[in-house]
Formats: sequence, structure tokens, C-alpha cells
Amino acid sequence: MRTSRRSELTEAIRETVAAFCAAGRRFWNRDIVDTVIEQNGDLFADLGRQLAREKLFDLTRRVMKTAAEVTEAEARLQLGLDLPEFEMPNLIAVPVDILNPLNGDCEWVPVMHATVADLDSNLRMLDVQIAADQRRRRHIAMLRQRVVAVVGEKTELTVAEAAALAREMQSA
Repeated sequence: MRTSRRSELTEAIRETVAAFCAAGRRFWNRDIVDTVIEQNGDLFADLGRQLAREKLFDLTRRVMKTAAEVTEAEARLQLGLDLPEFEMPNLIAVPVDILNPLNGDCEWVPVMHATVADLDSNLRMLDVQIAADQRRRRHIAMLRQRVVAVVGEKTELTVAEAAALAREMQSA
């Protein structure tokens, strides 16, 4: 069965990442993107509109999140939120798919038109995002702790080199 063009692109990205990792050097996302485009240009004829739509979705989301804050002084005052540290957002993201709040579509609601349910949905999404960030942070901290236990604080050795040293120490 012929794989989809999207699957081919995903595989090309995986192969490029693997090649960069195998080369044993640091790289940026743009290095991967530029290499995939250079080596697989024919895939973009079919996928161009879809990829452009996805990128525009990401850009739109970014613009909406960073839209200039509009302070609603009267609402703040009436709600007892006229505090110097309180920042009233202009818009809030309300996840459409409650089961996939981080990566699914969001409806952007001007905060002055948000309902309590909208605020609750935004808070649930933020809670999930915070939990995911804390989990990632915990794992990176654990990794750092194990690497430091093997190679010490001040070292230029990589995680892979620390793992190899740990393996040698275990077999000795």
C-alpha cells in the first residue's frame, strides 16, 4: 500500500533528525526544516496548502495569545480587581475538545464576553499545561541529577558520554 504524502514527510523528518543525531552535533529546528525541504521538495507540491494552513493556525494562535492587552478599567473596578499586580487578559482560549485541551482547536473569547464556563475551561487547559510543564521539568531535573552523579557539576561531557561512563562503571 502506498503511504500518504504526509507520512512520507513525517518519515523524512524522522530520518533527518536521526542523521543529525548520529552526526553527534547540536542542531536547531531550522537545520532540520531546511534539510528536509532541500532533500524532499517534491513532497511540498501536494502538502503545501495543508502545511501552510497548519503554520497559519500556529501563527494565528500566537498572535491571539500575544494580542495587545486591553485594560477594562471599569470592569476591574466593579469586580474589585483594580490591583496593580492584576493583569486582565484581552482574550482567553477556550478548548473546543475538552479531551485534547493543549493541542486541539480553541475558540478565542474576548474576556469581557467570557462566561464562567469559558473561564473554567481556560483554567482546566492551563492546569493541564502546567502539569505537563512540571512533569517535563521534573524529568529534566532527574536527568541532570543522574548525569552530575556520574560526571560532576563542571563538565563538557554530554548525556550520552555520561551514560557510557556509567555503563563502564557498572561493568567494572
